[in-house]
Amino acid sequence: MNRALRDALLLLALTAAALALHGYHLGVDDQVIYLPAIKKNLDPGLYPFDAIFFLSQTRLTLFDEMAAWFTHSFGFSLEWTMFALYLATTYLSLAACLALARRCFSSSVAHWAAVTMICAVLPLHATGTLVPMQDRYLHPRGLATAAILFAVTAVLDRKPRALAWLAFAGVLHPQMAFFGVMHIGVLVVLQVRMPLRAALFAQLPAWEPANPAWRDVMLTRIHHYPLKWPWYEWLGVAFPMVPLWLFARSAQQRGEAARALVCRAFFLSGCLGIATAIAVSTVPQFERFVPIQFMRVLHLIYWIFFLMLGGWLGERFLGRSALRWALCFGLIAAPVVYGYSFYYGKSPHIEWSGRVPRHAWLEAFDWIRHNTPRDALFAVDPMYLERPRADYHGFRALAERSMLADYGKDRGVVGLFPELAYEWRQEYEDQRRWREFTAEDFRALKRKYGVSWVLLEKPGVPGLTCPYQNEELMVCRVE
Repeated sequence: MNRALRDALLLLALTAAALALHGYHLGVDDQVIYLPAIKKNLDPGLYPFDAIFFLSQTRLTLFDEMAAWFTHSFGFSLEWTMFALYLATTYLSLAACLALARRCFSSSVAHWAAVTMICAVLPLHATGTLVPMQDRYLHPRGLATAAILFAVTAVLDRKPRALAWLAFAGVLHPQMAFFGVMHIGVLVVLQVRMPLRAALFAQLPAWEPANPAWRDVMLTRIHHYPLKWPWYEWLGVAFPMVPLWLFARSAQQRGEAARALVCRAFFLSGCLGIATAIAVSTVPQFERFVPIQFMRVLHLIYWIFFLMLGGWLGERFLGRSALRWALCFGLIAAPVVYGYSFYYGKSPHIEWSGRVPRHAWLEAFDWIRHNTPRDALFAVDPMYLERPRADYHGFRALAERSMLADYGKDRGVVGLFPELAYEWRQEYEDQRRWREFTAEDFRALKRKYGVSWVLLEKPGVPGLTCPYQNEELMVCRVE
């Protein structure tokens, strides 16, 4: 068997292992933004009232157009397309890790130990940033991460294809591409032995001052301000940074130039990102840079750290002993799998396409999608994403109907686009007393915004006609 075929089969096996270990979900978390955008590409008549809350963010990326094109061109359902692209993302990410491991380690054992380590820890969040190494659903950040890792390998090979990989990352997820350029820029500087100078934060261009409504929103998003993080989040900053510095020193002493270069570059770019994050979150004239979330520089550092750790373990301890591999990666994967199993704890571990939902919120979303007018405007508890049994499944993404602004994801979009702040705040304030609402309060929303339906948790509100109920929820008309 030639090496290319063997590599492909092993990577497919690890992709399947990642799916079995960590699961797969649809319409959750950031897909609250991306999935409606894809559906609107496929059917422009959807979301006539509220598309601005997700299209404002997705207009910066071609991801939604790409997913819609795949769906339309290959004739699969959107759900199967999303699942296939998720598997492709995982496969490409692991392939990129294998390519990079081969530049940094000499033995085949170390190469595959590095990739297996990544497979074991994929859901792990980069401390304080709310960003996992790879989401358990299709996200453009996953494909962009794979592209950046391929770009790192291309830079080590001194190949111009690194620019193509970075451009691909840029059209998928501009923020990830920005951090990729930061990391790779430092790598190039070190590779060509240019003097490395710190950025002068005072020279950052000042944007137009933000409006007060936007500032109010940002004050609720503590993860944007690293100096407000609890102490244990800062331990998570040191967790990859200190070992990377030690790996760089050790590799330099052993004459392993590529490994030393990568570790040193990511350590330095991490320091630069952390310093920039502190500066822009504390100096008032730079407040409009806060939504860039410079601490997300740690996301790719986690990838590099675990890749280096896996390769080092393979080189020093694992060898070709199947028992050592099983014990090592079993002990590493077990707490990760267990710890993240509660995040979508009420949902199936793998949400297969076409499977009849057995989840009260998903059942309600499914009924709404098939039984309410396409131009209906819903009011839903603005905190619904945080309800324990909703499991972060998005209303727009799965019910395919417009809704008034929520507190979770729409607030995040406002952080990026201050011009939406006043509209978001008005809609949220009009729903803030949701738990105390009467039928007359819902009629007031109908008069002001045109709300025609509401999704309520039981026991509901007297005075409304509710054609659908399940064990937890009611779908009611506002007349």
